[in-house]
Parts: sequence; C-alpha cells; structure tokens
Amino acid sequence: MSTAEAFSQPAGNQQRRAALMVLFLTVFIDLLGFGIVIPFLPLYAEQMHVSAAGIGLILSAYSLAQFLVAPILGRLSDHFGRRPIIMLGLLGSAVSYVIYGFASSFAWLLLSRAAHGACAGTISTAQAYVADTTDERGRAHGMGMIGAAFGLGFVLGPGIGGLLGHANMRTPVFFAAALTFANLIFAALRLPESHRPEPSARLALAHLFEPFARMPARLADGSLAALFALAFLGTFAMAAFEATFAMMAPAVYGYGPAGVGGLLAYAGLIQAIVQGYLIGKLAPRVGEMRLIRWGLAIFAIGLAPLASAGSHAALYALLALVAIGYGFASPAIASLISKRAARHLQGEVLGVNQSALSLARIFGPLAGGVVYGAVGPTAAYVGAAVAAALALALTRASVSTPAPASASSP
Repeated sequence: MSTAEAFSQPAGNQQRRAALMVLFLTVFIDLLGFGIVIPFLPLYAEQMHVSAAGIGLILSAYSLAQFLVAPILGRLSDHFGRRPIIMLGLLGSAVSYVIYGFASSFAWLLLSRAAHGACAGTISTAQAYVADTTDERGRAHGMGMIGAAFGLGFVLGPGIGGLLGHANMRTPVFFAAALTFANLIFAALRLPESHRPEPSARLALAHLFEPFARMPARLADGSLAALFALAFLGTFAMAAFEATFAMMAPAVYGYGPAGVGGLLAYAGLIQAIVQGYLIGKLAPRVGEMRLIRWGLAIFAIGLAPLASAGSHAALYALLALVAIGYGFASPAIASLISKRAARHLQGEVLGVNQSALSLARIFGPLAGGVVYGAVGPTAAYVGAAVAAALALALTRASVSTPAPASASSP
C-alpha cells in the first residue's frame, strides 16, 4: 500500500498527523531562515553601494521568480511526488543563501534572490501535501498549519538575525544556509511521500512549461477564478500593509525600530495562533466560505483606521483585527481552491494560486508605497481596506460557482 493510500485509511490518522507535523517543522525552519535574512537585505545591499531602485529590484526578483516557477513545480509534484520537490526547494534555498553570503555585487544579490524565489514555489507543493493527507473536514486546518509555520518563522527569524548580525552582516546568511541544509536532511529522513502518481505517468520536457502557458486560462477558470481573485486581493492588501507599516508606525505613533519589530511580532504571533489552532476548531463547524467572509470583514475593519486610531491601545487592537482577519481568510481560501481542484492537478492549481499571490506581493507594496507617498498613511490603509472589502463582495461570485465534478475528496 502506498503512503497516500495509508493516509486515507482510518488507522492512518496518527501517521497523517505525524506527517503534517514534520511538514509543519519543515516549512517553519525554511521560513525561519527567510526571516533571519530578509530584514537585513537593504542594509546588506547598501554596503555594496546598491541604489534604492536596485534594492527594490532585488526584493521584487523573489516574487517574480516565484510567480513564474510555482505552477511548474506544482506540476512536477503532481507527476513525481511532493517529497522530492520539497527537498529540491530546500536545497535550492540553501544554495541561494550561500550565493547571497558570498555576493559582492548587485548581480550576485539579484541572482540569489531570484533563485530563492524560484525555490519558494514549493509553498504550493506543501499545500498540495496537505490536500493529499487531509479529508475535507480537516483541509482548512492543514492549510492553517502551513500558515502558522510561516507566521512563526517570520516572528522568530528577525530576532535571531538581529542577534547574529551585530558582528557581521554575513553571519545571519550563513547561519540560515546551515539551518536550511539541516532542514533538508531532516526532511529526507522524516518526511514521507504523500502522493504517488501512476507508475506509467510520464512528463515530457515539452510539456513542462504548459502550466505557465495555461496560467491565464486557469486564472479565468469559472470554478476557481473568483477564489484566485479573493486570494490576490487579500494578499494585495496585506502586502501594502507590510510594505508601509515600518514607515507609518514611527511617523504616526512614534515607535522606533525595536518597537516596530515588537508590533509585527505581536501581529504575527496572533496570526499563527489563529491559523494553527482556531481554524481547525471553526472550519468543520462553520465552513470555509463563512470563515473567508468573517476574515475579510475583520481584516477591512482593522486596516481602515490603522493610521489614524490616535492611541497605542487602539493600534494594538487594530493590529489584532488585521492578524485575525487575514489569519482566517488566507488558509480558508487555499482550502476551497484545493477542494475545487481535481486530485491529479492539486500541485499545479495550487501553484497557479501561489503565482496569483506572488503578483499581489509585487503590486501591493508598489500601490501602497505610491499612495502613502502621494496622499499620506491614512489613504494607504483605507485603500488596503477597500481591496479587502472588494474581496468580501466577490465572495458571492465564488460561492455561486459550483465545484468541478472531477474534484474529489481524499
């Protein structure tokens, strides 16, 4: 019996939970390395006399590469299994950190971030792994666990990077590389395969890039288009928030760098609790669509007055709403996309979703920064809230579109 078949048996519940925990640790350690390095990238680049525009291009290269590669890696995982693609991503991430650590020019930094972005396309493979190892009642909880691993990695990573970076800016990078190599070994030893394709399955090289060529059609797919739009708009609003918060909090509330880091850690911890615990309790009772609507409404309410609340207590309350709202909506959307995708296309379809999120992380910071600079912080956060509210309005379209007949539960 294959691992995937074993997961589907009642006796496989303990094995399923163990596999998800190993996946959680794998994603957490990967994102911990990311969180250790990324906050210091602008300072690291400035030491090489890279311009502000160059730093922006370096940061954008990650999301652009992820956008291009995620559907391809998803298709590869559908054909060859999730485990080798996840390990390939970890290996590539570790190598990208090494390139980053030895970089002495703009070109090498750009290469390292593009390589890391391409390897981050395995996020959708991790979500496909969740789809393989959960039934429909547990799907949102599994997606939430992946989100919680991300949140905890981002919360803890910058603090560790700050401690390591006092003496030398390269030290955190090489630590992240060593951590990711260790994670690769851990995954190789402990992460079981969740998806074994038919022995006769073959993937011709000419077909490898079909997922990217078909991406416009996938994004316009009647059964999934509204959900992709929800994912894009929600992440667009979150990315605009993330890109401007470090400017807004000092300007409006008087926080210094340490205070800004503490506020983001506070929001990240709340989001991790929501995704890692509350989603699993609520999703089987109320369903994903209701969680999406609740989440988007709470998210918009938290964003709109964030730059004009007037008090520190109100800021903490609004940040909690932002974290809770996005924490509800994001994994619930991924869960519904997985349920509406055919079993043999889980990796590819979730890869297309990851591409939509990558686009949101390219355009969200740009839009947020432009509005913040041209009109002011209040307009930037009201604009982000409008994007979340528009997503909320689109939930009527997503719920009215039926799932395809080929989408089957595990």
